[in-house]
Amino acid sequence: MKKPADNPAEPFKKALAEATKVIADDPELNVSYTVDPPGMTNDAVRLPQISRRMTKQEVLLARGTADAYALRRKYHDEGTAARYAPQGQMARDLYEAMETARCEAVGARAMPGTAGNIDAKIASEAERRGYGQITQASEAPLAVAAGYLIRQLATGRKLPAGAENVTELWRGFIEDHAGGTLEDLNEKLGDQTAFAKFARQIIDDLGYGDQLGDDPDDLTDEDQDETASDDDQEEPDSTGSDEDDSQEDADASPEQGQDEQQDAAEA
Repeated sequence: MKKPADNPAEPFKKALAEATKVIADDPELNVSYTVDPPGMTNDAVRLPQISRRMTKQEVLLARGTADAYALRRKYHDEGTAARYAPQGQMARDLYEAMETARCEAVGARAMPGTAGNIDAKIASEAERRGYGQITQASEAPLAVAAGYLIRQLATGRKLPAGAENVTELWRGFIEDHAGGTLEDLNEKLGDQTAFAKFARQIIDDLGYGDQLGDDPDDLTDEDQDETASDDDQEEPDSTGSDEDDSQEDADASPEQGQDEQQDAAEA
């Protein structure tokens, strides 16, 4: 009886897993492949499954997802993120999208090869959501556009078509309200604490300052401990880097958030 051929995708999957650990600077990271939605926890990354056929789309999406998660792991500190995280949903979506863009932009500067891979991931997500066909800003989450714009300004790279369409629909609103703050982007990019404060200012500029909550730098140590405890209890099984999940969160914002976004788009 003829022995079945080995899965031709296995060598690639092993190599990608090892590369992900190297980029993340975490040799103990557990990398797996799944048909379920990709995601990241404290010690593991789930990447999109790659079939025996190893189609170009599968390979590009897996590489881009792996690089996005790895860069999040390398450049993102959860404690800092929790300290400055806003309380309201729309503000938190904006904050998460901009932090994801920061990690990817910092990674692109240090490891230019990751930028092209993540471009492919962004293109796939934008196509899946139909971003190339929308004609009104209100049809796409403001948080997604803000993340795209931060990444574009920080890297100087042209965005994939669907992402570019979303960015252009929201660009006028974002730059009209936060253009002055955005001028400081490159100075803040490499420091997560400085960038978190920068992101909170942009959120305020965009009209969602009432969702920021208290300024963490004004809190006492006791107040900070209580806030950190609350954030720990609310922390989900995270996507980590994933722009995909931060975008999904934005897409699933409560009705109030959608109303607020509609008002902003029409402003």
